[in-house]
Amino acid sequence: MVLCICMLFGKVYAAESQWKIEHTLDKESCTQGDTLQLSVSLKGESKSKTTEITTLSGILEYDTSLFSVGKEDILPSGKETVKECTFDAAAGKFTIVYNSKISAKDADELLQIRLHVAEDSSVGKTTVCVTNMEWSGADGKEKQEMEHRVPAHITIQPSKSTAPGDVNGDGKVDLVDAKLVMQYYNGEDVLDEVQQKNADTNGDGLINLIDVKQIMQYYNGEIDGFVTGQTGTSVT
Repeated sequence: MVLCICMLFGKVYAAESQWKIEHTLDKESCTQGDTLQLSVSLKGESKSKTTEITTLSGILEYDTSLFSVGKEDILPSGKETVKECTFDAAAGKFTIVYNSKISAKDADELLQIRLHVAEDSSVGKTTVCVTNMEWSGADGKEKQEMEHRVPAHITIQPSKSTAPGDVNGDGKVDLVDAKLVMQYYNGEDVLDEVQQKNADTNGDGLINLIDVKQIMQYYNGEIDGFVTGQTGTSVT
């Protein structure tokens, strides 16, 4: 299951006015063990129109087998005036109570929510959604969002892991990997950070012909694994 970025709109009604809530994820896709950030902003009315908020609440709908969220991951705006912030991870219910009213207008961010992707999460597409947003204004009246759910979509991809010798990450150590190391050594190709770690088969911090030789030896069955120069441990 995976996550991509999308916007979620809900209609919130104040006296003789209409507001919308906009939700935005900071990434279109992520990997296992990654962290996402969902921003919730106020939309609608004119640029000069403001609303006053004393409490703010809502429900984060997410798959708890894919993501973990704690109280510390609920990040309200105006945090210096927050009296209390609660979060029920199982239900996804959050409530923010302010010591004094805060003002918000069009495009102002109400809060951010961090979502931590589990290291062993399933990969693929999934969704996250904030619903039932409501606030209490300075007059004590609640303005509740209309039921309108448009989830944000995200794609979760496998995490990149280091595997000495497997430069292209296809799960095999073969002549293709040796060729990639040779091309990198000759300045004919570039490798990303993970690929460079995998190319440095002896762990000496260099990528050179020694690494090419070790990959070919492993492929030909002349060695059973790689011995890193930094740790002195064999990697098979």
